[in-house]
Amino acid sequence: MYIWDDISCERLFTLSRYVGEKAFFSTAGETGTATDSAAEKTAQDAAHAAANQTNGSSNAASQNTLLDHGGAGDAASGTAKSDLGTKKPVAAYDAESGKGPNTTYCPAAHVDLPAPSDLMPRFVSADTPVLCIPNNPGIKEIMEELLVLHKVRNGMLVVDRPLVFLACLGLDENLKRIHSLDDEETQKIAGEHRSNSLELAGHLSGFKMRSKAGTRIGGRMGRPGKSKPREMTGKPHVLFPVGAEGGSRRSFQEASKSKEADTNSGDIEKGFAIVGSGTSGIVEMEVGLRECEVCGKETFRNICDCGGHTMPVYHCPKCGMRLEAGALCPRCGDVEGTCVQQLKVDIKSEYNNALEHLGMLNSEIKILKGVKGMSSAEKCVEVLEKGLIRARNNLCVFKDGTVRYDMIDLPLTHFRPSEISVPWSRLVELGYDYDVYGKPLRSDSQVLELKCQDILVSEDCGNWLCNVAKFIDEMMVDLYGMSPYYNAKKKEDLVGQLLIGLAPHTSAGVLVRLIGFTQALVGYGHPYFHAAKRRNCDGDEDCVMLLLDGLINFSKAFLPATRGGSMDAPLVLTKRIDPKEVDGESHNVDACDHYPLRVYLGGLEYANPKDISKEIDNVDSRLGSPAQYEGIMFTHDTTDISAGPHVSSYNTIKSMSDKLDAQLELGRIIRAVDESDLAERILKTHFLRDIMGNLNSFSKQKLRCTKCGAKYRRMPLAGKCTVCGNSLNATIYEGSIKKYLEPSIRMCEEYDISEYTRQRVEVLNLFIKSTFGEPPQEQLDLSSFM
Repeated sequence: MYIWDDISCERLFTLSRYVGEKAFFSTAGETGTATDSAAEKTAQDAAHAAANQTNGSSNAASQNTLLDHGGAGDAASGTAKSDLGTKKPVAAYDAESGKGPNTTYCPAAHVDLPAPSDLMPRFVSADTPVLCIPNNPGIKEIMEELLVLHKVRNGMLVVDRPLVFLACLGLDENLKRIHSLDDEETQKIAGEHRSNSLELAGHLSGFKMRSKAGTRIGGRMGRPGKSKPREMTGKPHVLFPVGAEGGSRRSFQEASKSKEADTNSGDIEKGFAIVGSGTSGIVEMEVGLRECEVCGKETFRNICDCGGHTMPVYHCPKCGMRLEAGALCPRCGDVEGTCVQQLKVDIKSEYNNALEHLGMLNSEIKILKGVKGMSSAEKCVEVLEKGLIRARNNLCVFKDGTVRYDMIDLPLTHFRPSEISVPWSRLVELGYDYDVYGKPLRSDSQVLELKCQDILVSEDCGNWLCNVAKFIDEMMVDLYGMSPYYNAKKKEDLVGQLLIGLAPHTSAGVLVRLIGFTQALVGYGHPYFHAAKRRNCDGDEDCVMLLLDGLINFSKAFLPATRGGSMDAPLVLTKRIDPKEVDGESHNVDACDHYPLRVYLGGLEYANPKDISKEIDNVDSRLGSPAQYEGIMFTHDTTDISAGPHVSSYNTIKSMSDKLDAQLELGRIIRAVDESDLAERILKTHFLRDIMGNLNSFSKQKLRCTKCGAKYRRMPLAGKCTVCGNSLNATIYEGSIKKYLEPSIRMCEEYDISEYTRQRVEVLNLFIKSTFGEPPQEQLDLSSFM
């Protein structure tokens, strides 16, 4: 695992000379202790001196003890404590199997030992001792850069099974040099590859060596993981307007306490306001006028009091003439008919009637949230009872009437029953009869091939879907008088149920089946499924919803009439995925269980990928045959598809200051990262832009009423809201501007930031001080200095 292409030839020469001159072998193990007698001390010194000579042949017998060469002996007891004891022997090279010490501790990807040669006997021993190198900070740094596994014991750098390491330094098992470091060929290689010692190490060892990584690329975190319910601003429970009377939370309870209206003035539309419970709770709203198909009564509701369905009624907004949908008024010319009217509705009565219809008590609902106004073309409102049932189950509605859950997309082709919290017997019921090797499914540890329209969701999503199922069942029973469908008590009861997967930039949902759950905060799906949603799993985030929720509660009448309003809505549903019709990226998925040698050789030659792809069995070659759905294999197995951190540290670390410190500390630890460059990038791409943007917004900010939500470009002359008389607050505060200023100044002091960036921070600091003034200084008393 040595990264020779990360150090220069000069550093390799330094390491090789130091090891050849200073190092020695010891057969003492890690757990034994030894006495520090005068005779043993003399023998140790003699052995050490002999190891530095070129003829050091058989000194291991005299090196029975490793002492503290820093002179840290115990003078009182006459002993020196050591952590080294007897080492286990290393197996010799096997000519038939090709296995030996090199395959034990040096992966073939880094050192290529094709066939036994006359070099091998010099590096293979049945009793390999440990290599002891006197500790030196410079030498230890080189060994750490090479990733040479070692321990520090009694002032020594102890390397276990060191033969390949020695060979790469041009030394044999007796620390005798194989190749001179000063011969013409060695110096020629070092001159041609000054910064990369890979060729030099291969020359000194006589091995054919490969680069550990080949080509390296840098990367940074794009976004943390996500698995959360989809929520609109304000988290409404129902698509029913409450206007400004609902307050900042759009609460029905708040709207029911609004100011009384004069019912005798005729300003309450007949048939819309229910008078008798008082005149409080009257809200003026813009809704669509509808007519019952059964009794002909006009109302704003979807369902008439008689139980009949209502349809929108269009009229001319100027003369009031009744028109057909989309027709122009013949009297007024080019005036298109509309069903939208400004009506006054008794919210309090509507709320109480909905509670009575469902048989619910007011105490069961802490708060019912609506929307300020409808944005659809017909201003069609949702049945209020649905919002009450959602609120009882802690669910929020989306713009189209559905409830959704968002997750990061990840592709998956194979899984084990033990990884998805579903027993194998249940999977047999779902059609998983055989594993990938053709054996009948009889164990939770067998590997199964994921069907292209089966998905796994996070455990949090499973619990959320269980709440949605309860909402659907309560709606079926209490609102429609039908039998419940899901009857789910826990998330496992939903295994086998159908869902809709939808990407926000499309209008076509994909029908899928839920077969299990994962601890990771992601949504696992087949590459075909993600491609059918027009996704490529590079950090994309999509939603799922229960099929019945989409079929019952979705309506195009709720969608906004603005540009793009029909996006992110299941206008159509894909029932069956045809691999030939999905995005071509999914056709490049490998279907083989191993890569042929030609692929690896092509990588060394930087061959054209199109030429190499012919050597690999992939999905593209299977299109149009039954093999496009089954028989896809994998090249690398894993112990658990959910292994690793389940929650990003970006989410677990709360304050931005702590997140910044953690990121910079990680940059200090990682050798490939320049922490000063990292700090400057944070300043340029994040902090400075945030400070400047907030400063610009502060100078153009609006004022907002905390009660009715009215916004003003400038402070009214009255100094308060002209609508409700309440006080006005700023929308951008001093704290939001200064939040990154102190961390920016601190980074400029602690890191090597360019002078230009430093001056930008100083200018912003002066600008903020001139805008808000100096922070007030506190008067200190004597106790502050005690």
